[in-house]
Amino acid sequence: MERDWETYAVDSQGLSGGILVLWRRGVGTVDVFHNCSQQVIMIVSRPDAAPWVLCGVYASTDHRARRVLWQEITNLTAQGTPAVAIGDFNCIQSANEKRGGAAFTDRVDRREFRDFVSRNGLVDLGFSGPQFTWCNNQLGSARIWERLDRAFATPDWILRFPTGRVSHLPRIASDHCPLLLSTSSGPTHRSPFRFEKVWLSYPQSWDIVRDAWRAPVHGDAMQRVSRKLELTKRRLRRWNREVVGDIFRRLEGVETSIAELQRKEDLGGVLPEDDMADLRGLLATHHSLLRQHEIFWRQKSRVQWVSEGDRNTRFFHRSTVIRRLRSMIHSLRDGSGHRVEGEPAIRQVLLDFFCSRWTEDEEASDGVPPLTVDAGICDAESVSLTRQVSAQEVQEAVWALAVDKAPGPDGFPPFFFRQY
Repeated sequence: MERDWETYAVDSQGLSGGILVLWRRGVGTVDVFHNCSQQVIMIVSRPDAAPWVLCGVYASTDHRARRVLWQEITNLTAQGTPAVAIGDFNCIQSANEKRGGAAFTDRVDRREFRDFVSRNGLVDLGFSGPQFTWCNNQLGSARIWERLDRAFATPDWILRFPTGRVSHLPRIASDHCPLLLSTSSGPTHRSPFRFEKVWLSYPQSWDIVRDAWRAPVHGDAMQRVSRKLELTKRRLRRWNREVVGDIFRRLEGVETSIAELQRKEDLGGVLPEDDMADLRGLLATHHSLLRQHEIFWRQKSRVQWVSEGDRNTRFFHRSTVIRRLRSMIHSLRDGSGHRVEGEPAIRQVLLDFFCSRWTEDEEASDGVPPLTVDAGICDAESVSLTRQVSAQEVQEAVWALAVDKAPGPDGFPPFFFRQY
């Protein structure tokens, strides 16, 4: 073991049980708050951040004892501190978490497990590596695999570590896979352009779009549209960077200024008229920024069922982070069935897959007679199919799109074309 690792263990009971937690010193100070046969609760803290809780789990094989564990974890998450529970839960939730042995049945203990997860709003962090974490090591038809080990996190923990991920390591000294929880972020990339709905609240954005659209460009109709969109994108990106700025930092700055004026009022009584005017202006700005904040996270979350006007920025933020977590690709199987991990390897697998799909297979067409189809349309239908598409048809097609659906590669969602 490398020297920068520390460990904590809960002793096994005979040949079963036991919990072993290892962590790098760089994660911060780790203090054991509580331990028992089914769990060890640890507080992870560092000077530059609020603490969070790690719960190492070894659930009993007795479903009645597991009920006690579910309640203890429920009490833990109710405290509101960001938390992650990781380890052997000794229970599966669905048929796809088992291979071999008796057919999956939806027993009471499995329903209780799902209810426990749902009731506490826990999110499965997913995994990379082998699909199943436990094997009974029997031979032939008696061999059974199950996904007994996993990591659940509270939404607040995911907000704290949006790129947190779990790896299933090889089974070597145990019939279980060790779980590796990583809180560090991967390689960073420049974010692709996305037109932000919050920009609609700035009159200047309308001027930028109008001026970009009036700029002379060359090419056929589609080339002109594409080039105008590209010009609009460049100008909006520069305007956002130089004028709009970071909403989150602006919000923090305004809150700091409000706090300073209110502290001054507490100490000295009534504020001078100039300060009162500043305070009123700051409060109005704060209200506007909160609205922009909510619009920003609503668009990112893509939650469609909350009515417009409902302000729940925290909910939208959580939804966004959880959706991104579930959209992450940690590993893929290549054309030979081998699992690959890491961004360069995954990118190559995807590239190879789509290249193979969109490359003509000459061998497959050898010896196949050309397909002949009798003409089945009349002259009037032929004229209709070959005529130019009208502006009204284009507008009807665009207006039929849901306004908040994800944008295409150009970064412009449907509402951009409807608004501007």
